[in-house]
Amino acid sequence: MSDARSAIFAKIKAADTKRGNASPTAAKTRLETPPPQLVPAMGKPAAADARDLFITKAIELGCTVADCPSFEDVPAKVTAYLTEQDSPLQVMLPMDEDLSSLSWLEAGLTVSVETSAQALDGTTSVTRAIAGVAETGAVAVTSGAKYPVSLGLLPDRHIFVLRVDEIAGGYEDVWRLAREAKDNQGVARAVNLIGGPSRTGDIEATLVMGAHGPRTVHIILIGSAN
Repeated sequence: MSDARSAIFAKIKAADTKRGNASPTAAKTRLETPPPQLVPAMGKPAAADARDLFITKAIELGCTVADCPSFEDVPAKVTAYLTEQDSPLQVMLPMDEDLSSLSWLEAGLTVSVETSAQALDGTTSVTRAIAGVAETGAVAVTSGAKYPVSLGLLPDRHIFVLRVDEIAGGYEDVWRLAREAKDNQGVARAVNLIGGPSRTGDIEATLVMGAHGPRTVHIILIGSAN
């Protein structure tokens, strides 16, 4: 190794050591007990305002939102949405016990758990979200063995099921919720932040929906009716 190269690496190592958290033990401690982060005022809405702010921001992103009184009413809300959209009454579900236990057939829906690209193309997926972000209206989802990323990228329509008490003020709270999600075992494979339907304006500055994911995003908000 040249002297110049050695000098560069020595400086990098020295700078990293000065930070005081370069050891494996320090890194492990930081992961297990993350220090509090600085949160901007926009990310700290009053609890009473978080729901309305989230809905407003989500609609601005191009999402639609429907109130739902209870988790058991989700299939009926999905049927109503798909009927309104003149879409097939079929949904693609993850291997999620909470969702699979619902009365989909009684709501007139057929269900599939296929996750291949061919099976998901042009369909409707229904998944849980770990959080909604009041600051921006985005929805946070994690992937894992039961939640393949393909469910959020390949279908034409993506329906999220979210409880009001899962609405976080800002993104800083999302990471805590991701760690606490029951299927993640402390660390999620991936955390995706969905800010409305997929779109692009790369070609001739013309807005195209569904370029990299769902054309529509619908959020069923449980316990949100005033």
